[in-house]
Amino acid sequence: MNIVATHAGDDSDGKIWGIEGMNILFILAGLLLSVGFALMLSRHHAPAFSVGAGALPFVLTTGYVFALRQGKPKSFDTDLLETFANGTGWMPPAIQPRNPLSSHAST
Repeated sequence: MNIVATHAGDDSDGKIWGIEGMNILFILAGLLLSVGFALMLSRHHAPAFSVGAGALPFVLTTGYVFALRQGKPKSFDTDLLETFANGTGWMPPAIQPRNPLSSHAST
């Protein structure tokens, strides 16, 4: 009997410079917004203000990625937001039917 290595358990989105999968896209989008914002501001404001205010989207998205996405479980950021919004991110619904299958049949 031959054993074939399929790598079926390898479910990685990969890493770029140590940043996991889709997180790099958030950072790149923040960088793109920052450059555009700085260019818009540079027409009417001093260069120091333009660069400082323009860096804000990049800093916010990078902070979001490293605080709530990088190295965390898959839906950590959305569950945390749901917990802050209505307090039920990681908990089951407060009112559950006795039998979920029979509760839908009666309606």
